[in-house]
Amino acid sequence: MKLWQLTFTHRIDYSAYDDLLFPVTISSDLAIQVVVRAKLDTGSTFCVFQRRYAELLGLDVEDGLPQRIRTATGSFIAYGHEITLTVGELEWHSVMYFAADVNFPVNVVGRVGFLDRLRVGLVDYEQTLYLSAYNEP
Repeated sequence: MKLWQLTFTHRIDYSAYDDLLFPVTISSDLAIQVVVRAKLDTGSTFCVFQRRYAELLGLDVEDGLPQRIRTATGSFIAYGHEITLTVGELEWHSVMYFAADVNFPVNVVGRVGFLDRLRVGLVDYEQTLYLSAYNEP
């Protein structure tokens, strides 16, 4: 049997939460930073945050790139904005989406803008998430 080995620069313990939630910092060009508890959702194509976080960043939600996002239970409209996302010491720029509906209930980080930027290890039994930048050795 061949064994594979990965190394990671960051370790996140999410045992304090009921779900795979952890803090991420989002920031805009206005130098405003907001810490958000986001859920890792490997089934989500996009990173989607509640509308109020765009407003806290000084963004006009509807000025962003419109996108209809489909889920298993329906669909909703969100607007994409180029922002900076930081987890620990890892930081990158990407288009993140903000839900149009003020009652959108969750913040999720998905494949585009999060998983495609990182190497990820998950040991759910230990409630531990391991992260490194994708291009780190």
